[in-house]
Amino acid sequence: MPGDADDEPAPKPTTHWAVYEDGALGEITVTGDKPPVLSRPGRLVTQVEYQALLTQMTALQDARLAQLRADETAQQLAAFSDLLKAGLSEATARSLSGYLGAALSADASALSDAGG
Repeated sequence: MPGDADDEPAPKPTTHWAVYEDGALGEITVTGDKPPVLSRPGRLVTQVEYQALLTQMTALQDARLAQLRADETAQQLAAFSDLLKAGLSEATARSLSGYLGAALSADASALSDAGG
């Protein structure tokens, strides 16, 4: 019936942002006027602070992944070069090393010999 308490609109959801003690970030949506209770130690932050922390975390992760990929490529190249020096065919050396880069020139093989 009109005028009943059931006719009141539901409270609008609000979003809060958190940073936890372990560095994890969280986005929490709640209804009502009270801020959320965090499930583990941390603190609520502004959306601007959350976004800055997220951007920083993403940049650090991207840099770490790029370094891991570069290290893996260097390791594959070294294995590829060593397998070629051992007399294996290029196709076999590629298969065993996982190296997908360009074929080695004589100059690159000499540099690899000097460095490793």
